[in-house]
Order: sequence, then C-alpha cells, then structure tokens
Amino acid sequence: MYSFLLGVHNLLRWVILLLLLINILRHFAAMNRPFTSIDKKLGLWLMIFAHIQLLIGLFQWFVGGYGLQTIKSSGMSVVMQNDTERFFAVEHTISMIIAIMLITFARGIFRKNLTDGKKHRRCILLYTIAMIIILAMIPWPGMDEIGRSLVPGFGK
Repeated sequence: MYSFLLGVHNLLRWVILLLLLINILRHFAAMNRPFTSIDKKLGLWLMIFAHIQLLIGLFQWFVGGYGLQTIKSSGMSVVMQNDTERFFAVEHTISMIIAIMLITFARGIFRKNLTDGKKHRRCILLYTIAMIIILAMIPWPGMDEIGRSLVPGFGK
C-alpha cells in the first residue's frame, strides 16, 4: 500500500505542476478580462489534486519511514542532524503544506469583492509562489539520498 501511494504521490506532482502552469498562464492571458467559470474550474481542479496530494503525503508522513516513525525512533535532534531525514520529516512536509495553503487561498480569490484584474493578479502571485515552493522542495533525481525518479517505477 505504501509503495503504491508513493507512486501515486510521485505522479500527482506532475498533474499539480501542469495545472499550476495552466492556471498561471490562463490568469496572465485573462488579465484584462472577466474572471470566468473556467478560471474557477481550473482553480478547483488544482485545489482538488493538491488536497489529494496532501492527504497521501500526510499518510506517508504518519506511516512511512521518513516522518513520524523516524522522529519517534530517533528523536527530533537526531532527525534534524540528518539531511535526508530532516528533508522528508520537516522541510518537504512543511513547505508543501504552505504551497497547498497558497493554492487554496488562490482558489478563494474569485469570491472576493475585487476587480477582475486584481483577482487575476492575486491568483498569479499565489500560484507562482506555490509553484516555486513546490519546485524547490520536490525530491528531484540526483539529490543524493533524497532524490526520487521522475516517473515512478523507473529507477532513482
């Protein structure tokens, strides 16, 4: 179960990055146009996939070997001294939660009493910051022990 969910978690990052890119480009293109139902739906799909990713990630953090179990067995001070354990137990987890919060905040922008241009600009800002955080905290191949394969099941 854990390895299957790790593969799903790995694949979902591509879906989320693609949806982030589509949303950012869409809001740039629609800067001077009304905030439409397509903008709302694209934001909703991004938020749904991000929240699914969060749930899978939290499951992995609580059950897997690089989260709560590591902290329980080794102690927080030992985890903080090990780059790999610190990355997954603290840095990756907290950063991704922040990124998903930004995606969620951006999704709620359409409800605000703002001009459409301001809505688009705020969405661009929040989605861009979320994308930067996500790109910085993905365990890319070549990151020593931290790295994961670009496509699940195809090596490290």
